Amino acid sequence: MERVVWRYLGFFFSGLVWSILCIWVGLIFLLPLNLVLYDLFITRYVDWSLRSYRLPRRLQLSIEWIFVVLLALVCSFTIKLLFLETYKIPTPSMEETLLAGDYIFVSKLAYGPRLPETPLAIPFFHNKLPSGKKSYSEKVGMPYKRLKGFSRVKRGDIIVFNFPEGDTMVVQYPGQNYYSLVRQYGRDYILSEFEIITHPVDKRENYIKRCMALPGDTLLITEGKVRVNGELQGELPLQKFKYYVSTRGEPLPDRLLDSLNILKTTVTYNPVNSLHVLYLTNEKVEALKSYPQVRSISRYMEPTLSFQNQEIFPHSSNYRWTGDNFGPLRIPARGDTIQLTLQNLPLYKRIISTYEKNELAVRDGVIHINGKPADHYVIQMDYYFVMGDNHHNSADSRYWGFVPEDHLLGKAVLVLFSVKPDSPFIGGLRKERIFRSIN
Repeated sequence: MERVVWRYLGFFFSGLVWSILCIWVGLIFLLPLNLVLYDLFITRYVDWSLRSYRLPRRLQLSIEWIFVVLLALVCSFTIKLLFLETYKIPTPSMEETLLAGDYIFVSKLAYGPRLPETPLAIPFFHNKLPSGKKSYSEKVGMPYKRLKGFSRVKRGDIIVFNFPEGDTMVVQYPGQNYYSLVRQYGRDYILSEFEIITHPVDKRENYIKRCMALPGDTLLITEGKVRVNGELQGELPLQKFKYYVSTRGEPLPDRLLDSLNILKTTVTYNPVNSLHVLYLTNEKVEALKSYPQVRSISRYMEPTLSFQNQEIFPHSSNYRWTGDNFGPLRIPARGDTIQLTLQNLPLYKRIISTYEKNELAVRDGVIHINGKPADHYVIQMDYYFVMGDNHHNSADSRYWGFVPEDHLLGKAVLVLFSVKPDSPFIGGLRKERIFRSIN
């Protein structure tokens, strides 16, 4: 009797989980598979172990192992798609909050899992195989759909997303931004001399930054200080800035750099004037001030030039912004009606043409959208403004613009473990960062 109760309880809970999953994902037609669960737990009409089919022992074992492996793959892929995914921090753009070599958990439930838009893909290979070839096919494409999550993006969240300018890549320069190369060398030269590949939204490279402004917010950066809707945003305890450190005729000793966990490879030193360039938190600045050989410490401030910095968004001579003096800029929100002019078109050009897939052209000084003259445009998606905590060493929204909502992957929640770059696992393991929460 007790065994029968456990069988009914097993069916009830497994059927409930399966039903909730089917309804949540929108695959109602898979609900009848509850009949299979009913047979597994209750009726046992079908011998799922294959023993009654009198197959050769080796064949039976092979089939059973194939089923076990397939079930494990399906379960792990489902967890990765709908619940949690691991991500390795590749660069120092989020230091000291996140370090290069951190392996983190990204919650898909935080903002709602995004369903695949490119379903014909080899699981567990993001966009390319070890051979370098694409791991997916674009013959079948699905519309953007996001399941309901626990919350919405908040200011200060550390979010993982597909790189907005990652739609086009130069094969020979996988770490370089195609659009930056075009601005430097010209589109015709890049297209004629290099191999170009394109990626759909869900196959673009993954980036991680901190959300600084939400849809509808107005952001302004003055002398490196960030204001959102006129309110000054306080600096984070672990936030880094670029500093000039002058010493009395000698470089900072290795033991001092090691005590402050400053990698020597990140330090630039000019022996002519005994000047160092370092990326430091406020705490490390105070520690260096107490060192007797340090003459002066000053924070770097990117100057406003008399000409356009072509690497700063929106890459237009109409806006002479810098990484330290940027804006004011209103972050577009779904439903906003933008009055378009040739002056402000650079701010919204990529939104209209690339993210929201409209045909955009300027003919005889008149803006045309989908072949018709247009003096306004209604925004179709929410957008976000993100920045790295390593303020002067981060390629972020100041350089390539907004993050569209359909690029969001999830929220960084936990450091699983951390290994120093270019170090063996055991020797480079940062034990103090294991299971460290992310704020």
